[in-house]
Amino acid sequence: MSVSVRGEFDRKTTGLVGVRIDLVDYWDIHNFSDEPREWDYGDWHHAAMGVELKTSAGPVSVIWTDTFYPYGVEVFSEPITKFLAMSDDGPERWTVTDHPEWRSRMGQQVLAVDTHWERLELGPARYSNGRIAEAARTLELPAALRFDFAAGPVWFVAGIPTEAGGVFIPGDEIMVVFTSEAMLRLGFPAGSFTGTPTP
Repeated sequence: MSVSVRGEFDRKTTGLVGVRIDLVDYWDIHNFSDEPREWDYGDWHHAAMGVELKTSAGPVSVIWTDTFYPYGVEVFSEPITKFLAMSDDGPERWTVTDHPEWRSRMGQQVLAVDTHWERLELGPARYSNGRIAEAARTLELPAALRFDFAAGPVWFVAGIPTEAGGVFIPGDEIMVVFTSEAMLRLGFPAGSFTGTPTP
């Protein structure tokens, strides 16, 4: 990862400090089912394609990208529709501003932003005869962001919940998490990022 890519990422995230949150929308593919969409799992939400925040500084999109291989979470000061292929059949949004977890944070400023960088050790890649095709390398990617509010933190995770109850991190979907306990269940380590004592 180049210094300029990491620097731009840090510039965008730290630039959110002091911004007031006024509205929150989640986005996903169109729900063609007769059943209502499932997205509220108590102390975490499945926003899938991403989250759009209406803020005092304009729109802010929290989405997964492949800027940091293979996937990571990023923020952009633009509407989420700029990043989605829109059509009559979706994607579609639903507003969650009135959900109790978000309602308690409405009108509050972002006090701090923190990033959890996941380190992946890859390789070396080998041909079938054992010869090295690509040297071993280490990658760092932003697996989660933490926004601090007076009412408590919110984490945005690049992760895919599985039907078996687990989570694949990093993944090409967005989960929104509201408690330290949920972050620990997702496998994030105890410490300042999860708001829990280090063992």
